[in-house]
Amino acid sequence: MGRKRLLIKRNDNPCSRQIAYSKRGKGILNKATELSTLCGADVALLMFSPTGRLTSYTHKGRVSQIVKLTVWSLSVFLLYFRHLDNEEFLYESLKHLKYEAEILDKIERFDALERKPCELNRKKYEAQEKVWSYSPDVSNIYLIAEAQHHQQFVTKAIQRIEKLKVM
Repeated sequence: MGRKRLLIKRNDNPCSRQIAYSKRGKGILNKATELSTLCGADVALLMFSPTGRLTSYTHKGRVSQIVKLTVWSLSVFLLYFRHLDNEEFLYESLKHLKYEAEILDKIERFDALERKPCELNRKKYEAQEKVWSYSPDVSNIYLIAEAQHHQQFVTKAIQRIEKLKVM
């Protein structure tokens, strides 16, 4: 026997709604990945959760590039095939394109800001690993030059960590 068909309606419970979004969103992301891998298609997916959080996926390129290409191709189609002489339509289309370009710029900045904490955390982790892995055998240090070399290493590591904290 097959599964029962679910009645699709808005979930009134915010907690249940978020859980459903999370599960179904993962399914949609998997399907987008499969489609782009199997067919070699350029896939861009933008999803906004009930809380307003953006989730984006692209197989090739960035979301903004694919959206710009889509907007451009639709604009060309509309201009050349539907409203070639309508001046008011051209004005509204240009206004709409400008608004979409502003949104795309915001998406690009958001993507950059979303990647920055990950990159900073990675750098911080690498610096911590370098500091934690530094454990010289002080019983084998017999020269002042060797001791100064170790002191410089520790001083530079502390400065790098302090710079990371400031960022």
